[in-house]
Amino acid sequence: MTALRRLVPVLVLASWFAACTGCEASDEGTALLTDKTGRDGLRVYVFDGAGRSWMDGPLDTYFRFDTQDPERKWQCMVGRDGSFQVRDSTGNVLVEHDFADRPVCEREELPVTADLELVWRSR
Repeated sequence: MTALRRLVPVLVLASWFAACTGCEASDEGTALLTDKTGRDGLRVYVFDGAGRSWMDGPLDTYFRFDTQDPERKWQCMVGRDGSFQVRDSTGNVLVEHDFADRPVCEREELPVTADLELVWRSR
């Protein structure tokens, strides 16, 4: 039952991202990772709490994180949600972030700067 409880939010998020491919989602319950590097071909890889890859997508202009979880007071991706990486077109990891180090919450924008740093901003 515990494994099922962990799998359900992942499946819900994955289906939401699949359904919203190419559409503009609401700011409610989402955070944006934006590309301010000036580089082409960047991709975001999201890993679950066990370190398994479960989603990836281009960081052309932005990558939208779905932070919604009805079981949480704060709509944030936290430690148990895993981590993400930004990689270049050859697969080199440019930026890594573990949600345990700092949550990513709804209405936040995280620009990846030219110096390959993450900056937290409210939208």
